[in-house]
Amino acid sequence: MTGWKPIPRNKQSRNTSMNINLNQSIKDFVRWAVCCVLAIALGLPTTNSFAAAPEYERDVLPFLKRHCYSCHDAKQAKAGLRLDELGTDFLRGTTADNWHEVINQINSGEMPPEDEPRPDPKAAFAVVEWVGAKLKEAEKLARMSGGRILMRRLNRQEYANTVGDLFRLDSHFIEKLKRELPADGKAEGFDRLSSALFFDQTQMASYLEWTAEIAREAVQSTPPTSVKYTWEANKHLSGEAVRQKVNENLDHMIETGPPTYFKTDKGMIIRSVNMYGHRNWEFIDVPAGVRPSLTSLVKADGYYRIRFKGGSDPGDRGEPIRVRLLYGGGTPLEQTFEFKPNGTLDNPAVTEMTVFLRAGEPDMTRGISITWNGIWDARINHPGWEALNMRIMVGGAKIGQAVAKKDDDGLKKARADLDNALAEAKAFTGTRWIHNEKYNIDTLPKLLLDTIEVEGPVSKEWPPASHVVLGLDAKTPQDEVGLRAAFSKLLPRAYRRTVQAEEIDRLVNIAAKAMRDEKLDFHAALRLGLQTMLVSPGFVFLQEPQASDASAVRPLNDYELASRLSYFLWSSLPDDELFALADKGTLRDPATLSAQVTRMLADPKSRRFVENFAGQWLDVEQFGSVEPAMEYKDYDAKLRAAEREEPLAFFQQVLSENLPVTYFLDSPFLVINERLARHYGIDGVTGEAFQKVALRPEHHRGGVLGMAGLMTLLSDGTRTLPVRRGAWVLEKLLNDPSPPPPPNAGEIQPNTAGARLTVRERLAKHRSEPNCASCHAKLDSYGLALENYDAIGRWREQQNGEGISGPKAPVIDPSGALKSGREFSDLAGYKAALLAEKEKFVRAFSEKLLTYALGRPVGYVDNTTLEQITTTTGKSDHRLQDLIQAVVSSEPFLTK
Repeated sequence: MTGWKPIPRNKQSRNTSMNINLNQSIKDFVRWAVCCVLAIALGLPTTNSFAAAPEYERDVLPFLKRHCYSCHDAKQAKAGLRLDELGTDFLRGTTADNWHEVINQINSGEMPPEDEPRPDPKAAFAVVEWVGAKLKEAEKLARMSGGRILMRRLNRQEYANTVGDLFRLDSHFIEKLKRELPADGKAEGFDRLSSALFFDQTQMASYLEWTAEIAREAVQSTPPTSVKYTWEANKHLSGEAVRQKVNENLDHMIETGPPTYFKTDKGMIIRSVNMYGHRNWEFIDVPAGVRPSLTSLVKADGYYRIRFKGGSDPGDRGEPIRVRLLYGGGTPLEQTFEFKPNGTLDNPAVTEMTVFLRAGEPDMTRGISITWNGIWDARINHPGWEALNMRIMVGGAKIGQAVAKKDDDGLKKARADLDNALAEAKAFTGTRWIHNEKYNIDTLPKLLLDTIEVEGPVSKEWPPASHVVLGLDAKTPQDEVGLRAAFSKLLPRAYRRTVQAEEIDRLVNIAAKAMRDEKLDFHAALRLGLQTMLVSPGFVFLQEPQASDASAVRPLNDYELASRLSYFLWSSLPDDELFALADKGTLRDPATLSAQVTRMLADPKSRRFVENFAGQWLDVEQFGSVEPAMEYKDYDAKLRAAEREEPLAFFQQVLSENLPVTYFLDSPFLVINERLARHYGIDGVTGEAFQKVALRPEHHRGGVLGMAGLMTLLSDGTRTLPVRRGAWVLEKLLNDPSPPPPPNAGEIQPNTAGARLTVRERLAKHRSEPNCASCHAKLDSYGLALENYDAIGRWREQQNGEGISGPKAPVIDPSGALKSGREFSDLAGYKAALLAEKEKFVRAFSEKLLTYALGRPVGYVDNTTLEQITTTTGKSDHRLQDLIQAVVSSEPFLTK
């Protein structure tokens, strides 16, 4: 396993010809991509296809102006609807949905309002007829073009996963690739929609730079060259002096007291540490001195071998000794490695581990800190020394206070007290430290620390697994024959389909020409061919060619179906089993397809579906972006990390057990670890591992509402933001986003000095403003219902934050009503109300899932599909795996 780092553009290649060939590959790729874009443009209905027809100008527009614009134009836009901006391209965005709502309101007689002149029935019918015809036309054209999406490129997660799974590359390399490839755009909340996945020259250049790294990682000529670094405890740890000053301001020297370590010919035996900076810490530092420095050694990401030579003695405590090595502490590189040292004090031994280390930027310091689980208070301050130094410190502080107050008498007394304390300190004959008598000094836990050796970079395995994928071994011909064998084996997997001979020939010819003309060796030429492949359309794009009859809807072939399925559930290419079924042409069989979905969801790679679908649906990517104010002292790094994992662990549990998706609204359990349990006031949970924990009513948790990370995200770090919380519930859980606020709506202001208004009270004042009332009337209750969760998601009965606390703090009022008018008085009632109208959530969740699966927006043309999905799964309480199965078996998923 070698290290890696993208090469600067001016140093990208060791060979000019390689740059020439790759630049030509880019030109070919761009030329192909442009052709594809043109094909899309020619194959899709444009806005002109829906140009305003004469009947629109004659019948529809005058009707809207006469009966609708007075309430739905730029001046008012009631319910957030601007009919003066409503276009006539029914395939664009939500245009079809908005027109569908218009005719529903006209047909029901609800619009225009009763106090407005009633429209002529014939005029109303002309509008309804025109809209109905356009909706049918839009549905037909959308079906013809596959929902207006012919192809899309892989997003960076999919690209990296595909590279990793194809070549079986190390996961650390793939994670770095994901971090450093350009970010993808989003549409409908997801990064899988082609409308957001543009591919410009800058992105192509970045991908090309990374193809060199990928090719080097996949094809390695020799194992990496390793370097060793050795650190010695006896040499580098200076420890402490035998004597020291009684006080930093005095020259009087006293004995230090019982030592914390002993140097022996077998290394340093450590038995304690001083108490300052370590009170009640589980792990304590080794004595002072120079720590191991890996700045010169770790110059590239990769695997390194650490050998710790030493031993231990648990003493009468009986608990095994554990050592922690902290690499790159306080930097983005930070990692902790914990182990139980082999060996004893008399017979030291080597404890060896191979770890992955990141190099970071060249100017970063890369060191190792050493701690162990020793006793933090085995030696303590001498009581006499502590009392004297406290008097000296207090005396100095009192002098400063007296000077500030111009208190001459106080100053005189303070100086006298300080002089007395200093005189006594000069006469002190005790030691700085004494042994803590609650421990037996002879049987304390001890650590023997001799040397720490770090070697690397080293190969985790040799030959690498990628060589097996490529069919490379000692017998591989180092010529065009070997190149052809490698690409013939690789290309069908890389392109996710059968390939033509000329596709293999193209890559072989590029690599073979470089061997002949530029004298590249076999491995370098193979890398060049791989780089070309990695930016080729067959690899970068998910291609599903249009049927020869552009008006026809065709079924996906088995290879296309395998890819659509694997990128839906695994964010990567199909595995061997899917490919085998595609080769046989049996994947489309309903029983086979259903069995494959079940298998894939049970595979560890389904974690990618959890992270990419649930992570984007629930905004987990943004968790931790809001920094709580200092008054929230319980908030720490461990809580931040646990908050990010909780929604993913919960979603995974619902998925694994095939539970109803309504559990996202409320559930009888959480999936949490000890840190979150402490935050939630739940007893009996230990350890960092996430585990399923049964809930009781007094826990006030369940589902995603109330998850600390979400509640913190939907706050501003100081106070709760019920409007933001309510808008999130409507958009994410009910797919009913609130309209954007008027430009002059303003924000809910914080309390003025001395005021103790609750957020609800301030929101009521805000709602009284004319520009805000209509929107807030339907929005606020969805967020105010969550007011019992403070700015970091803790449960509260009374207002806190913004300096408000104590028994006289205002009591939280979470009561309200849903848009339907269904009322509730507390959080439990709120969840019950949402569950009473669960069809809205199930429909919204199904729309999100279908959008993610198809990689295109879901709208009016998909109503029939969504009704089939929700009706079918309703027979089994809308369980998550059942919903996924229904999506996969739906017509839009199986056809082009």
